[in-house]
Amino acid sequence: MKKNYFLLVMLFFAFIGNAQVTIQGIPRPDLKQNTTAKSTKKAVANTTTFADIQYWVGTGSNQAAFVIQWNDGKNSDALVWGFRWDGTATGEDMMKAILKADHRFFSLLYQGTQFGTALGGLGYDLNGANSNGLYKDGNVTYPYYPVNGIINTTVYDFDNYTAIDASDHWQSGWYNGYWSYNVKDPADANFDYSNVGVSSRVLENGSWDAWNYAPQMNRPDIAETFTPVTPYVMATDFTNGFFMVNEEWFGHTNGSVNFINNDGSVNYRVYSTANSSQAFGATTQNGTIYGDKFYFISKQAADGGDSMYTPGGRLVVANAQNMQKIAGFDNIGGGDGRSFVGVNENTGYIGASNGIFTFDIANMQIGTLIPGTGGGSQYSGQVGNMIRTSQYVFAVKQNAGVLIIDPATNTVIKTITGAFHSVVQAKDGSVWAIQDQKLVNIDATTFATTTYTIPTTKYIGAWGAWNAGSFTYSTQQNALYWINSINSFSSGSQIVRFDVAAKTFNETFAAVPGQTGTYKQIPYGAALRVDPVSGNLILNTTESGYGAHYQKNWIHTYNTSGTLINTKVLDDYYWFPAVAVFPDNATPVVSAALPSQVSVNTPTVIDLKNVVSDTDNLSVAIVKTVKSNSDTEIVSAVINTNDELILTPKTAGNATVVIRFNSNGKITEKAVTVNVTTNLGTGEFKKLNLAIYPNPVSEILNIQTEDEVLNVTVYDLTGKAINASVSNNQINVSNFIKGMYIINIVTDKANYVQKFIKN
Repeated sequence: MKKNYFLLVMLFFAFIGNAQVTIQGIPRPDLKQNTTAKSTKKAVANTTTFADIQYWVGTGSNQAAFVIQWNDGKNSDALVWGFRWDGTATGEDMMKAILKADHRFFSLLYQGTQFGTALGGLGYDLNGANSNGLYKDGNVTYPYYPVNGIINTTVYDFDNYTAIDASDHWQSGWYNGYWSYNVKDPADANFDYSNVGVSSRVLENGSWDAWNYAPQMNRPDIAETFTPVTPYVMATDFTNGFFMVNEEWFGHTNGSVNFINNDGSVNYRVYSTANSSQAFGATTQNGTIYGDKFYFISKQAADGGDSMYTPGGRLVVANAQNMQKIAGFDNIGGGDGRSFVGVNENTGYIGASNGIFTFDIANMQIGTLIPGTGGGSQYSGQVGNMIRTSQYVFAVKQNAGVLIIDPATNTVIKTITGAFHSVVQAKDGSVWAIQDQKLVNIDATTFATTTYTIPTTKYIGAWGAWNAGSFTYSTQQNALYWINSINSFSSGSQIVRFDVAAKTFNETFAAVPGQTGTYKQIPYGAALRVDPVSGNLILNTTESGYGAHYQKNWIHTYNTSGTLINTKVLDDYYWFPAVAVFPDNATPVVSAALPSQVSVNTPTVIDLKNVVSDTDNLSVAIVKTVKSNSDTEIVSAVINTNDELILTPKTAGNATVVIRFNSNGKITEKAVTVNVTTNLGTGEFKKLNLAIYPNPVSEILNIQTEDEVLNVTVYDLTGKAINASVSNNQINVSNFIKGMYIINIVTDKANYVQKFIKN
């Protein structure tokens, strides 16, 4: 039969003319056929190979390349990543894996359409400013920030978004431009325009996916060479700054922690980044660094609404240096989480809604309820804040009072009854608990109490929806701080300061910023903490008005005079910041005041209170224990409740006593050789006591000795004598230049030379 070639040709062109125009596999009847008809550059012109790729995401025996070409005139354009996998993977799997891994890369997606996921925009942090995010319709008040690299939309409004940082790569569009999807498999010589979307694209071992932005709907050729992306490395230096533990958005995300660097930059969700998008439990309210571990406590084990991050439980333990997960626990004794305190290198206490439970640090195991700490319903007998002094643990229990626990036996030895909200220890070692309008001083060893009435303002706790509260202390100033309260539902706008030595209140020490306009800044969570090294106050606030207003969050820094010196604005999100936690960088330092050798022939007392210091912790809270005694037949060595080493000679000879100093889980040891002489006596205790403290020092250096001080001379490291006057065994060094000094103390019995640091 004779074929009608003319008719076939006409039918072919008719088919072409009426063929469906698609973008990313999505039909676009509004577009003409020639919109996507332009040929792509031949593969032979592109010289980049798999061997050139530097940043690989995923693991497996298969590999594919992922290319983004922005065509925006910014260098470097046409970036390439690598993806590895086993089994079956789509182009969407590859894209999302890279978005999640590389925190410089972000996207705008419309997910869940009948054709799969539509890609509306792609961005990349070119300048390292870490300001990834988008404005929609020019609204700079409420930006959008990526989660796992993704900002979601539910309509094809891609043309309405611009990047927060105009210096970044960013292209988006659907009607005025679009992202062209081009693919090449091992059998293909060229990149071809994909007629399916990223959700339907099945990768082969050796595939290339190239996203090529088409400005004004005109698709440029694919670049001749691609620029390999360098691997993303998360900041792992968690020493220069502080952490902010976040409740997070209940019903959407589990708890998290951000790190605020001293340079003002913020690393968001550092734990999730270090642990493949894992999170804490639901409503994380407390974080404690003890030793080299970070303990995060959440109220519940998980928030069922969180689909982006894997919940970690009521207690999550991480490495404090790199945020790597160590352990997680859903059940912490049957109650909801409240707080954690380290007791010694082997044991911690978990505060919960139903009491206090021991925690085996060495073996990472939940222990048993401490007798006397349970009782009461979940919201009438819960345990709140806990502190560890050198001898005891003080814990606040709702409606019961302050429980005092002996860590040696894990037993409650006394209860200070009353309706308390929180407890802290001051720089001078005194313990303080706060009520609505009272401060109660609790002697750290005798437990005697003295009450001081807050003159005009109030402190109202948050037992109903517990948080750690703003009651806090300074390791640099002998002072306590908190935020005043209006009522049970409203915090005030003033930071209150209490001078521990003078017993005076300053109820207008500093003001909370942002108190003008309809919507004001309000403290949230614990809200207030003090940097242990600088003494600066850290205040976190959110915006009043509920709803979307809670996306606004600020972190303010005040100096020791109450002057606001810095404000950091967080990326908009429902962070609900709970509490600031500071890294523990320093280890305790033992001064020369503790001798390496001592001769005794009668019972001898060596005061240990001021022979050890720590630059980023309370020196008075350092736990002193006798680690070992080489010969108990020669000398007995014990430490009493007053932090004194008692050496009792038994027979002539030498023994080595090793004293362990535990400062918030950081350990230092000092060996003391004890020589027991033959002429043993049984007279009164002899006290060996000389110390200078605090060390380092910022204002007043104290000299403690049982001897009469005859002369004191201070030298700098060049040997030059420094003009320093001594009054009542105290030296004011506030005008000294920061650095190390040598002090020579002459008493009626000896001559002592020691070093101290002025900070």
